[in-house]
Amino acid sequence: MITVLALWRRIVQIRDQLYSPEVLFSNVASIHNSVIPLTLVSFVPTISIIFTLGYNDDEFASQIFFIICKLWLLLAPAYWYLIVEKNPPSWSLPSRDGLVVGGISAILMSIIIIVMWIIFGDTVDTDSINSELDSTGLTEFRVYFAGMIYWIFLNSLLEEYVFRWFVTIKSVELLGNETRAIVLSATLFTLHHAVALHFLGFFWWQTVMACFGLLSAAAFWSWLYVRYGSVWVCWLSHAICDVAVFGIGYLIIFG
Repeated sequence: MITVLALWRRIVQIRDQLYSPEVLFSNVASIHNSVIPLTLVSFVPTISIIFTLGYNDDEFASQIFFIICKLWLLLAPAYWYLIVEKNPPSWSLPSRDGLVVGGISAILMSIIIIVMWIIFGDTVDTDSINSELDSTGLTEFRVYFAGMIYWIFLNSLLEEYVFRWFVTIKSVELLGNETRAIVLSATLFTLHHAVALHFLGFFWWQTVMACFGLLSAAAFWSWLYVRYGSVWVCWLSHAICDVAVFGIGYLIIFG
């Protein structure tokens, strides 16, 4: 009987702790400070790809929607950080050690990308990819070259700004653990790439392999940000890897 009463008192105590004003306020604050901003930006790239590649045949409308999504990804994190949270601006300049690690990692990852292409390149349905890209104009060399410059130097920086800085720090606030935050950030980053690979006509096993590589790279870049506190370190590694990716893209389209 005493044991039952003690157990009951413990249950009541736990209930009171869980539903105390302090805990409820903390939960509301957590939702406001992390869940809302994560939701506002994390799924925008995926929505953009689904609309432009999956469910819209009007190329002009797709380009307009693409630009709107990119502007949202650029402005929403800055607005939340500077206006909602009232933080001061910060450029987080890279350290020399960070740049060295970023550069070496990029070279190693690029080698892996090229080796994987050499091994599995013949299995890629290049006709399906070219058919999907034809309406975008990317099968014309001048457009492809301009797109390559944009994705290597600007889009990679935007992705690092969103996923390595904003999403990672909000994930740390939400989960209270850097390792779990890195996994969440990397998963959200991989999501829109997986959707793009699907619409481009990659086989499921190719998409799985690519996503494993993307997830690994994204987790490493998030770790780089946590370790060195600078988006520029992650961007250097990301941009160099994109050079290898767009080199392979050139072979698929024009080779």
